[in-house]
Amino acid sequence: MNSRAYSPSGGAYQVLCVDFQIQRIDFRFSQDALTWLDVTGLNVNAQEIITMSKTRIHVETPIAAKSQIKLSGTRAQYVGRVLRLKINDDLTLFDGSGAEFLGTVKAINKSNAEIIVSRRIEKSVESPLRMHLLQGISRGERMDLVIQKATELGVNQITPIITDHSVVRLELSRAKKRLIHWRRIAISACEQCGRNVVPRINAPVGLQEWIDNNGNEHDMRLILKPRASTSISSITAVESNLTLLIGPEGGFSDPEYLLTSSNGFKSIRFGPRIMRTETAAIAIISALQALHGDLN
Repeated sequence: MNSRAYSPSGGAYQVLCVDFQIQRIDFRFSQDALTWLDVTGLNVNAQEIITMSKTRIHVETPIAAKSQIKLSGTRAQYVGRVLRLKINDDLTLFDGSGAEFLGTVKAINKSNAEIIVSRRIEKSVESPLRMHLLQGISRGERMDLVIQKATELGVNQITPIITDHSVVRLELSRAKKRLIHWRRIAISACEQCGRNVVPRINAPVGLQEWIDNNGNEHDMRLILKPRASTSISSITAVESNLTLLIGPEGGFSDPEYLLTSSNGFKSIRFGPRIMRTETAAIAIISALQALHGDLN
């Protein structure tokens, strides 16, 4: 890719390297102070590009400014082999506390990486609409897609729900592995989309059990039902905490609709067409965030 950088006066500077990698766009410039870039015909502030393009890494342990942290195992391999960071490369770290931290690679090898943390930046992209998604468990990639896109769209909590028509039945050992897998997907989505808070991914639970354990919650509860009398557009007042229940591939049984109705769930329809479970989740979360959250 041939790109050129421009100063406000029109003088051109050479871009030494344009490096495109997974979840990373790294621009390295000459020592001249660049103010403007012309990338694919668009004028963009150079400092904004540099800030936006920093690699983002999630760290499980708490981070502090003016400290040094060590990454090992898969995290270090990800930094070194996948992102191919080198000594003195910059990156952004976050630990789920709501802030992000600027860091620089001090040392790196095949199994370890040392990062110097310079400062903490208070930055939140969390939606004012706190949404808890109860997602009927679906097959493999479909469930992965829902976890990924719900995270990108700002959902705060996700609980996989086992229903009467669930095609997937997870035994305890397999459920634990899937939970670890889903959490990794959520972390990766946060690294990509700029969130500094990783949504909570709960262990799979039956619908009846979830209702029994959450009977005293004061939240708005919605369940998607194809032929419901109320449409999503008629929901004009949404509380800050909302629980959204989406069925699996086989939908909900009639007893489940009765169960949810008697426990505070309001049935809503979302358009005239029947959607796949993953499509329905992504579409309705987007609509609710546009109507009552921060997608504006």
